[in-house]
Amino acid sequence: MSGQYINEQGTDSKQTILIAGTSWKEAGTPLVEHSALWNYEWCSDLSDAIGMLKSGQFAGILAGADLFNSYETGIFSFEHRIVQNIRSGLVVLGLDQKIIWHNRQFREWIQTDNVIGKRFFPTLGFPEMLGPDYSPLTKVRTTGKYSVTLLCLHEPVRYITMDTTPVFDKEGKVIQYVVRLMDVTEEQTQKNKWDKIHEACKELADLSKQDILSRSPSDRVNILKAKIAKFAQEILEFAIIEIRTVSRRTQNLLEPLLAIGMSDDAVHRTLYVSQDDNGITGWTAYHRRSYKMDDANEDPFYLEGIAGARSSITSPLLYRGSLIGTFNVESTQPKAFDDNDLKLLEFFADAVAQTIHTLDLFDFEYKDTAYKSIEKVYSAAAQPLNQILLETARLRSGKIVDRSDLFGTLATVQHYARKIQEAFQGFVAELAPALPPEISATDCINYPMLRDKRILMVDSDETTGKELRRILFYYGCTVETATNGENALKMLETAAYDVYMSDIKLPDMSAFAFFKLVRCFHCRLLNGKPPETLCSPPEEDPCCHRLEVPYVPFVYMRAFGYDTAHVMPRAIQAGVIKPIFKPFVLNQLLDTLKSVIAKDQEQRRRFPKETA
Repeated sequence: MSGQYINEQGTDSKQTILIAGTSWKEAGTPLVEHSALWNYEWCSDLSDAIGMLKSGQFAGILAGADLFNSYETGIFSFEHRIVQNIRSGLVVLGLDQKIIWHNRQFREWIQTDNVIGKRFFPTLGFPEMLGPDYSPLTKVRTTGKYSVTLLCLHEPVRYITMDTTPVFDKEGKVIQYVVRLMDVTEEQTQKNKWDKIHEACKELADLSKQDILSRSPSDRVNILKAKIAKFAQEILEFAIIEIRTVSRRTQNLLEPLLAIGMSDDAVHRTLYVSQDDNGITGWTAYHRRSYKMDDANEDPFYLEGIAGARSSITSPLLYRGSLIGTFNVESTQPKAFDDNDLKLLEFFADAVAQTIHTLDLFDFEYKDTAYKSIEKVYSAAAQPLNQILLETARLRSGKIVDRSDLFGTLATVQHYARKIQEAFQGFVAELAPALPPEISATDCINYPMLRDKRILMVDSDETTGKELRRILFYYGCTVETATNGENALKMLETAAYDVYMSDIKLPDMSAFAFFKLVRCFHCRLLNGKPPETLCSPPEEDPCCHRLEVPYVPFVYMRAFGYDTAHVMPRAIQAGVIKPIFKPFVLNQLLDTLKSVIAKDQEQRRRFPKETA
């Protein structure tokens, strides 16, 4: 082998190259042997040649076309596909920050051809540096260390991580940059949401009582509602939301607090804490865990909140394990919410529940309702009270001319007293903080026939009347009481009742005799006759021309084991249903009243036809 050349250092040297492949073994060797510049070694496999080249002992590889053809699906093609098709954008920059090389992903991002030789950052559209390195290329060039930073590209907004690695020469000097770009828009958008929602929750928590004590109760509620709506729409990007809270008056009732974008029917829909027939909201409240619905057409619990709704997420409002309410979000798109949306909602819902508790929102609502109720009852009672004062002034003046005038004046006083009683009952109903433990909202729904019914109860034990008033008030009943039969009969002369109740032992008369007098009164009521005069004896009442005795909605009360006068056998024979026992068992009391009211209403519907 002959031939030499003078290298850059001025020394005589002859470099060695690798010849690979059988086609070059014969064709290539003579060329090298007659070259004054090269020595050579031969190997049959290109992979071996590449490994030998990495040792630094060889200047290059001379390979035949047959080897490259055999590697079309081999190492070169594979590495090329990795680099070109990798999700990251890869760019090689010179120290002047001009693009030397880039892969396909980078070109697709910038949607521009022929960017070789152009400056890097202008090509990206001058992105905003979000840190932590605000001059990444300068840092890599001056320190020789790896750099990472976040870029924000605009129109459209995209977030890109920029990882920059230095390329060194033999002396360790930085001569190029290798930049890897990765689109993290989705991850960064979610991070931004979390950061903003943390700030929003902090702002909710910073709402102190001192900031809003000067405001009215309704204004306090509105402040919270406005902030919740703002954060839900602007940060979480929820367009359709509904928040319900557990009622103070009825613990199982979910009352609307805030609704945006919901239909009127949905907002005014009555929902309870129940897994059955109360939609996803009721289910969520009952189980106290979140619910994600992907398609309304396939969900058995969904009740329509908006026309065309397809998906929703619902989270309970909980404070230290106690249910405060529910937070519901809806969309017209199927599968509009992912697990991250649900986690964001749950986090925000916790903050809302905390704020409602901290600000005593329920107390504010309760007091606001109280103020309105006071105004309402005062407005309803003012005129009756004034009329009562006028009538009693006439009585005290001695200007009553005769007995009928006296009875008329007393009847007027009684009439207005009852109006005040009705107004007061409505007032108490609005102020009631919750149902008693033994009464459920479901029971209140299951006994609608009790609402607005008037009940006369006769018992010498006044505590029985108080207990009956306390229980039946929650079902909308008005209970008036008398301690003996004589007083009760006087009350019958001035008012009609839907149910009559009597103890089987009255202090002034036989309980069965009282029943017969009530039956006579009820007969006159059905016939439309004046009730002022009761017949004596009742069996000879001239107004009761029917052969059969009409049904009377009459209920006897008794203590266990007490009926020495054998009232019940005669009463049952006369059509009175079995008695209820004292102290009251709630379901027995309700079912008994339901039965007698239903039977009497049926009688009233057909009675005019039979007496025509």
